[in-house]
Amino acid sequence: MAYNPMKQMITSYLASPQGQEMIREYLSSPEGQKAICEFTSTKKGRQAMKHALPSILSCLCLPADLQSEVTRTLKEIP
Repeated sequence: MAYNPMKQMITSYLASPQGQEMIREYLSSPEGQKAICEFTSTKKGRQAMKHALPSILSCLCLPADLQSEVTRTLKEIP
């Protein structure tokens, strides 16, 4: 993979406290929620979310059986 300085700079910012705050604020906003819904309405968006959601679920304080059920259901989504 070729070195991409812009990608590295964006990744570093998103990993910083300021970047994390920006992500939180955006995802909590009506615009961010609309963007997520639009993204997940596409085939590539659904595939990306199916890949990311198990990691997200593992960070939440949910009962293990609920996490397992969600993970199982994700595998059924086309």
